[in-house]
Amino acid sequence: MIVSTNNCKIMHATSVYINGKGIVIFGKSGSGKSNLAIKLISFGAKLISDDQTQLELKKNKIILTKPDSTPNLIEARGIGLIEVPIKNSAELFCFVKMTEIELKRLPYKKQKNCFGKKIKMIEFNPNYNNESSLFLSLKYGVKTNII
Repeated sequence: MIVSTNNCKIMHATSVYINGKGIVIFGKSGSGKSNLAIKLISFGAKLISDDQTQLELKKNKIILTKPDSTPNLIEARGIGLIEVPIKNSAELFCFVKMTEIELKRLPYKKQKNCFGKKIKMIEFNPNYNNESSLFLSLKYGVKTNII
């Protein structure tokens, strides 16, 4: 994460908008951030920003936007830059961390600190091919894990 000012940060991350919620997808270079975003957009999400996302603390809310230097396009590896539906900004709802580790069937709640706030974080392994489940959970929520 690159800190620009006290109230503004730029992350190496892709962000999307789903049902009034801002989602930041982050992970190592080549982990599939843009690919996941493209799949979520194909289900109805809108792109906020690809590759870099600006997070700004405004009136006690964390607002996601596209840095000025970032185009209103998303990069599809091996295909090129694609025009997709755009949302200019959204309040941060959660982080999605790209991972290759094996995930529990019913994971525990995780959080990530951002501007001193604890924000929900979901770990996502693209090898499971469950992007549609992720989309539905972000749009409609997840039942509390009870076992």
